[in-house]
Amino acid sequence: MAEAKAMGLTGLAAFDGRPFFDKALHHGVKQGMISAERLRTIEADFTKGIVQIANYFGTAYLRPDLELAVRRMVYLMSLYLEEVSGGDLAIAAASLRDKTLLSHSKGGSDMLKRLQAMPDSSLMLGNTVSPDSQRAYLDDKTAASPFTLADYRNERAVRQGVQDILDFSLWLARKMGVARGDYDDAEALIRSAMLVLFVDKAALTLPTRSGFVHLVKAARRPKAKLDDARFQAFVADASPTFRQLAVHAMARFIGQDLPRIRADDATADKLLYGDTAQPYFVSESLDEDVSEYDRLVAREWQRVTRGESDDPQVLATVFLLLATGLPPKASLLLKDAKEITRIFRSSGFDSDAVIAFVDQHAPESLRADLRRSWSDDIRREAEERLADTDPNWPDAYMERALTYLHGACRASWKKRR
Repeated sequence: MAEAKAMGLTGLAAFDGRPFFDKALHHGVKQGMISAERLRTIEADFTKGIVQIANYFGTAYLRPDLELAVRRMVYLMSLYLEEVSGGDLAIAAASLRDKTLLSHSKGGSDMLKRLQAMPDSSLMLGNTVSPDSQRAYLDDKTAASPFTLADYRNERAVRQGVQDILDFSLWLARKMGVARGDYDDAEALIRSAMLVLFVDKAALTLPTRSGFVHLVKAARRPKAKLDDARFQAFVADASPTFRQLAVHAMARFIGQDLPRIRADDATADKLLYGDTAQPYFVSESLDEDVSEYDRLVAREWQRVTRGESDDPQVLATVFLLLATGLPPKASLLLKDAKEITRIFRSSGFDSDAVIAFVDQHAPESLRADLRRSWSDDIRREAEERLADTDPNWPDAYMERALTYLHGACRASWKKRR
């Protein structure tokens, strides 16, 4: 009963204008809606409730925990009552008259739990809520950072908007032949879908990497524009919400993404893998030649490596030729190996030349790994194995160096026995 008195269940007028629960309770008593007997029941329920809440977050044996539990319970009841009553004190008072106090605090708690479970990101990862994270969230929102009802509704609206985007992406994925488990970013899928819909006569399927290159090429044409009739036909069977989202997504694509696609320095490769790229979704296709994309976006790299840049020997060959100022190619002649050794021993490696070639010609998605491969692996090993600085182990005739290059590179000469 002491806790109830601390809450103001006696001397109710003092709390008019305070939390919504206090105002509703005061209104109910003043208007004769809540009898003295009902008020005693409310006081008893309140005592039970704060003990339960104190035990949930800590312990009911410490006065600070009980005092905080009072504030938590009042907050939860206020949030729930104001939401369900729409701010109408008479409706809220009737609820306090007809339902238990614990049901009101549980109602507020359930509101916060549902909000936490709603998505806050367009990533298709699901918003898994563990018991520990739920407890931490309720702890924060009932004490340190409570929502006002307006804040709560705004946050709910934002999260509902995210949920609509996730659902819209699923609808687009089904329409364009992509399974739910094949993508993880709803915004990226929507952006690719808008590119497909913008390009007139493009097949209404989400592109592979090579298909993306062709779509970007078509969208870059100055005369390319949206066929609105085709777009409207595509979304004709969508729900009103999805149609609205489709219109918004297309407007954003035309206003923001299309200028990036048409920028002078833009390439399909940069759009997919560049550092500042907005994400696009591309389908992985087992039927697509893995080197086709590289041929389209990195023709010189593909020519030099012959489409075999995933072969460590080819990569070492290209890099060591570049590092010694020789024309890069995928295989090494004996005379090339001797020249690499001679140049290295006279002037070392030109690492800048390797990095510049990678940054200018390699596919965006490979560049970081290629730079690391040269700096951390190929260069370090080659500098050690090609050197002739140990007087106790001379290699004046390059026999040791040539043996190393024969094994490390794509060599076209027969190794000596």
